[in-house]
Amino acid sequence: MATKLLIVGNTILKQEPIESSLLPPEKKFGINVGKEIELQRWTTTNNSHIKIELAAPINGKETWFAFSDHVQIRENGIDVRLDESRTTSVMLKNYQSCSTAGLKGLDQQIIAEMNEITPNSLVRFDDLNVKLGAAAWPLLQLPAKRALARAIADRGRQMFVNSGYRTIAQQQVLFNHYQAGRCGIPIAARPPRSNHQSGLAIDVEDWRGWKPFLERHGWKQLAGDPVHFDFLGGGTRDIRRLSVLAFQRLWNKHNLNDRIDEDGFFGPQTERRLKNSFVEGFDISNPEGFRVLRLTEPLMQGDDVRQVQQALIKLGYSVGESGADGFYGMETVNAVRKFQQDKGLEVDGIVGPATRQKLGL
Repeated sequence: MATKLLIVGNTILKQEPIESSLLPPEKKFGINVGKEIELQRWTTTNNSHIKIELAAPINGKETWFAFSDHVQIRENGIDVRLDESRTTSVMLKNYQSCSTAGLKGLDQQIIAEMNEITPNSLVRFDDLNVKLGAAAWPLLQLPAKRALARAIADRGRQMFVNSGYRTIAQQQVLFNHYQAGRCGIPIAARPPRSNHQSGLAIDVEDWRGWKPFLERHGWKQLAGDPVHFDFLGGGTRDIRRLSVLAFQRLWNKHNLNDRIDEDGFFGPQTERRLKNSFVEGFDISNPEGFRVLRLTEPLMQGDDVRQVQQALIKLGYSVGESGADGFYGMETVNAVRKFQQDKGLEVDGIVGPATRQKLGL
């Protein structure tokens, strides 16, 4: 679902929904009529502005406010009313923001699944004297955390960590950016090959100041990437395949009609499913107030399922002998697939924002 902001009058994007003359220069950005900007999501406010989250940041910021009279929202080529705020559910393959902070929903599910398979495979380190970047997960293997704590205590000052543990979802996005020439990424490993997926790596600011303290406690600077340090001490294990297995298990729990091998290997089938996953995660109600419906065990059920079934029946699609029973089973999935095929949508049997829009919901 492509969502764009069209600038219909010269305007100023702002960090606060107030008169632009009241804001300092660093909190506003002028933009001319005719410009189009891709959005992740948008919502109205109560003072003639809309709040937007950009697919690619402007001046390092993704969230801005725009004066409603100067802009128009267009979804899949159709203008929408600004009193009908919506949220775009984005698949990993379509995620274009340079920050991976927008992946937290899916990230949290992958990390939780990893720790369910192998308890305490990762431990939090945000209880140390650290400050974290917006997209940084404060997770390491326990021996690496202990060594980090000693290095921080040794120097006696706060450490700013730009990147800690990186999920395979985050790494896939960075690899996509690298392949597409986006975001100035000179090189990126294919998941799960990055050291950041080992739970043994951090990227830090003030690397010159931290280098002697980190190296004194078992960390080594990565050649060619001075901000990056890897823990080389003992008592650790390679958990990169664990992250792949966690994703495979998550996918299979929520996609009974499209299962993949749970083997921990990141092959083409797993990569395709990862790219087709929503950044919000699986079975999560998005900010529009509805769930993404898919075949699961046990079956998803509720009034939202019944609403979709009723819309399909009204349009001439059979959802089985039970009719609109509120259970998202195989017959409803098949009806959704047929509807998606007829409407030129991606045929996956999943009811997300694009399918709901075509159903008139």
